[in-house]
Amino acid sequence: MEGHCACQVIYNPAVRNLWSKPVLSKLLAMAAIVCGMLCAQGVAQEQLPAPQTKIQVNFLNSCRPAAADAEEMARALARVKAKPTFGADFEISRGLTTLSEAEARAAGLPAGSGTVPSTWVRIRHEFPEKAALTNAQYSLSVEGSTTSEVLALHLREGKAGESGNVLQILISDSVTGTPAQAVQAETAPERIRIERFGKPSIVLARCGGMDQSGYEKLFAAAGGVLQNYRAAMAVRSVVPAEMTRFAGRKESKAAAANH
Repeated sequence: MEGHCACQVIYNPAVRNLWSKPVLSKLLAMAAIVCGMLCAQGVAQEQLPAPQTKIQVNFLNSCRPAAADAEEMARALARVKAKPTFGADFEISRGLTTLSEAEARAAGLPAGSGTVPSTWVRIRHEFPEKAALTNAQYSLSVEGSTTSEVLALHLREGKAGESGNVLQILISDSVTGTPAQAVQAETAPERIRIERFGKPSIVLARCGGMDQSGYEKLFAAAGGVLQNYRAAMAVRSVVPAEMTRFAGRKESKAAAANH
């Protein structure tokens, strides 16, 4: 029966002459004690609750983040709002990446586009050792007729509680037009993302048809940061110059094929 523990000590009369009566009494008493202990242990194990698996799911409300998250985002943007002073090390790179059909759809390109080339330019600057940031990276990519900008700022790990566990700040936007038009227009940010250590990210994005007047200060602060770094990285002159090299590369390939 469930929850019932039965323990039985069996005495074999065939061996009664091998032990004296006192010895047999002691052995039977010890056997009864051990049996009782095993029984108690089994009952205790049956009464233990089954182990529970804890599952935590975090939902990001990018249209209307919570007030506490909005305040933390404002503090993070305030730390990087000043005009940057870079160190001596920097890097400028460009490349071409072929997007698959799924990646092209994710980028907002029409279905059936097939493989689409994505051209991009990256500018990376390092900061001095005592600066609040370790490095900053600006990237501009072109997929079809869409041009996207992303500014990534990596914060240096400071004293306990100094950085608020913020690891990275990303500010991004996208427009329809050429890279030259995009950098000249200085488009306002459409998305702000704060990456934190040991905590979920904080995201604020533009959402059409929704009242986001309470977050305009955050969008304005992110726009000021993006504008400062565009100027400090000479985006207006560097990006168009690097992009023209793709056109020159295509012309060289065409001339070689004709030859």
